[in-house]
Amino acid sequence: MSILAFRQPRERAVGGSPVAATERRPDGQGRIEGRGLAMTFAARSGPVTALESLDIDVRPGEFLALLGPSGCGKSTLLNLIAGIIKPTSGTLTIDGAPVKGPNPGCGIVFQQHSLFPWMTVIENVAFGPRMLGHGDPLSTARTFLSLVGLDKHARAWPASLSGGMQQRVGIARALATYPPVLLMDEPFGALDAQTRSIMQEELLKIWSQFHTTVVFVTHDIDEAIFLADRVVVMKTQPGGIKREVRIDLPRPRDAALIKSELFNHYRGEIFELIREETLKVFRPDNGH
Repeated sequence: MSILAFRQPRERAVGGSPVAATERRPDGQGRIEGRGLAMTFAARSGPVTALESLDIDVRPGEFLALLGPSGCGKSTLLNLIAGIIKPTSGTLTIDGAPVKGPNPGCGIVFQQHSLFPWMTVIENVAFGPRMLGHGDPLSTARTFLSLVGLDKHARAWPASLSGGMQQRVGIARALATYPPVLLMDEPFGALDAQTRSIMQEELLKIWSQFHTTVVFVTHDIDEAIFLADRVVVMKTQPGGIKREVRIDLPRPRDAALIKSELFNHYRGEIFELIREETLKVFRPDNGH
């Protein structure tokens, strides 16, 4: 399904700056389904199986977090969904259409901002809409810069911005094509703790407006619980799904939530699941 088929948000002026008047996506847009996914890479020491027999379903509008030990295949799965790499075997679809290559219907935000340093902030955000032939890419870019609170920095160069501001530009750029799926690979991992906490809250505010399907890779248990509807804990190599934990916490969420008894319950449960898998790396003979 082309992202050009999505109805774009209306714009209204507030203090001279356009902001998005967005609506939740209709049911059925942004559904991800994977069956029997396997991914094997060639290495000097021989083939390495990163994923094996993995099944995954992500509902439209769901916020899904992927957690697990280093090397368990979280980023590999994200790259498969994005169409950056092709699975060795298995099937993967978005909204029923097979993923056969890089998918313009997926917005991607990496740990490093990956902004074009030779472009201003507004040109970075306008790049996607311009490549897709949207009518007024600069207007679209201004809309999303306003959404992330950076409209006053539209003419700045990326190098002049802080890490948190660069990531906000990255989120604006990823959303500016109105993708049904947003893929995020440890986007806040390089930020200091306070900035990271604020960015998590800001991301949830944006997601609550668009209700885009989000697949979010992180190593941080608290971050996964705070953001997600569901946390998928992955097994160590070969990667697969160990367990899914549904996060039944109220929305909207704020920082005070991390002190709640239920939050601590999820933290303990997920910590033990990841610990079991991490021990398998250090104690491969018995895994406990």
